Amino acid sequence: MARGAGRLTGIGVYRPGGLLTSAELDTRFGHEEGWIEQITGIRTRLKADPDDTFVEMAAQAADKALAHAGVLAEDLDCVLFSSASSVGQASCRAASLTHRIGAGRAGGFDVNGGCAGFSYGLTLASGLIAAQQARQILVVAAERLSDITDPDDCGTVMIFGDAAGAAVVSAAEHPGIGPAVWGTHGPGEPWMTSAPPKPGAARPYMHMDGTRVVRWFGSHMPQVAQEALDAAGLTWDDIDAFVPHQCNGRLIDAMVRRLRPPEHVAIARSIVTDGNTSSASIPLALESLLAPATVRPGDKALLLGFGAGLTWCAQVVELP
Repeated sequence: MARGAGRLTGIGVYRPGGLLTSAELDTRFGHEEGWIEQITGIRTRLKADPDDTFVEMAAQAADKALAHAGVLAEDLDCVLFSSASSVGQASCRAASLTHRIGAGRAGGFDVNGGCAGFSYGLTLASGLIAAQQARQILVVAAERLSDITDPDDCGTVMIFGDAAGAAVVSAAEHPGIGPAVWGTHGPGEPWMTSAPPKPGAARPYMHMDGTRVVRWFGSHMPQVAQEALDAAGLTWDDIDAFVPHQCNGRLIDAMVRRLRPPEHVAIARSIVTDGNTSSASIPLALESLLAPATVRPGDKALLLGFGAGLTWCAQVVELP
């Protein structure tokens, strides 16, 4: 793998206890039974309880990632907090999180790279370590998409869920995070954005032109995935897992058909039970492969984040 500056040493996730099933939504919106699961690949999506605040969900995931890495919170140098759904724009969630987990000496800041936010966070963490500004960094992604989803809009309700995921990135003699292939497409910003508040609504809700989003990402992301392999000096034969943003099951399947990875490559499909959890989806998808030992420590995974903005970021990582 091409030189990096850090490596993943721990992964942790928090899945809230609430679930919203596709069968329930079929009934709510008057669809034929099984229609929503068929077009989205989602059977259930995670639903946060009122006590599942951004910081509390992030802390639960962070504690697990730190334990997995064998790193103490007080030894963290920096905390990066990714969220695309926070409605408290004036506050720095990273600051609240450092206090909550006991990382009192760590710097911290928030990142909003849309659904690519976790991959952007890994890239920033690797760069900070390369610049010798940090040795232990926590990257956290927490989303409460139910806060910004219009309950009467089937096009968004049937896709999005709530969750948090975290990773520890540590300085290492043999770095394990490959070069990032990232970019933006500003003209696509209106395709996933906040709509003006409806009469009587407390806040704006998300608006998504799903057809345009799926078509654009479907036509561009396979090439980005290949470019990330090229940047790392690897081929599909070197890869053990493909972990794309868990956006839509049918889009994931279409990308896999275009990329044609070898049969030994595990494909992350946690979207079936988690739903689309925006920037939290990649750590959740990684954990869904690590927990049952579908992949092993040291295996190489191609991560591909993409989402609102439009933004994208792909890199090859060695698994903790």
